[in-house]
Amino acid sequence: MLFSKITHTHKLTVLFLILFSTCSFAQNELTHDSYWIERENNNAIIGVKNCYIRNAPSINAKLLDSLQMGKEVLILKSTENKLKIKGINVSWIQIQYTNKSGETQTGFLWKGFLALGFQKNKQNTFLTTIDKIETITKNNFEQEMFSISAKILDQDNNLLYQKTIQKNITDSYYFEDKTIGGLGLKNISEIYRISFSGQACGIPSLYYYFGWDNKKFLELPEKYSVGDAGIYYYYENFIFPKESGGKPDLIIKKVKQAEGNNESKEYYSFNVSEWSETYKWNGEKASFISKSKIKKYIEKD
Repeated sequence: MLFSKITHTHKLTVLFLILFSTCSFAQNELTHDSYWIERENNNAIIGVKNCYIRNAPSINAKLLDSLQMGKEVLILKSTENKLKIKGINVSWIQIQYTNKSGETQTGFLWKGFLALGFQKNKQNTFLTTIDKIETITKNNFEQEMFSISAKILDQDNNLLYQKTIQKNITDSYYFEDKTIGGLGLKNISEIYRISFSGQACGIPSLYYYFGWDNKKFLELPEKYSVGDAGIYYYYENFIFPKESGGKPDLIIKKVKQAEGNNESKEYYSFNVSEWSETYKWNGEKASFISKSKIKKYIEKD
């Protein structure tokens, strides 16, 4: 009955808003540039086995050179030119690099050939790439599934191992990676942690951990955090064996969940629930073994 009372003009307005929102969403999905750290005069690294450098930002431009995985380059500037490969729609960038003759050279590179980020130690280079993006329909909604690879290279930039995961990281645009040591996990010499965050209310920060055992990457438990100021928040944090409160062969996940409670007129507060989850590490994989009792209390802001 309520809908029948809406005027024809109102119906058209609502329809326009729906179409506009749909079109705006589609336009926002046309580019994936935000996942790459792209600053002028910022170092980057080639993340694929081989890629081509051209004299202009176009696949039809003259071929100047080819670069291999692990080669470091300097980003000079981005361009407005886009190219979509394997579902990844990103811009071309101008780079500077040292060629095989030791000369400084410039050219244009499709940004999707670059790693999102990389970390180096004395023996290895750790890096992350987005290999492809597929649009799938789940529960009548379309979503993008990202094939994300953690890779490790030796000192000669030979690929030692690659671990690929499929994740929906839409809207969590900001990438960060870090090596954090073995932290007391048996057989693990280095943990490579990557994360994607939205840096906005209601957009989750997603963390993925890969343990390097000098032969392959072993997946560790994941964690995420999300919140909306004054309304709710949800945080997960790991305690590894060598950290304060850690225990041998265990990974402890601390979870804190809170919802805003404005019933008190004297202060703003949250209804908080806390618990921990424990995973057993056997040197190859982590297995969930227990969950603690939930602790509830009021947190004043």
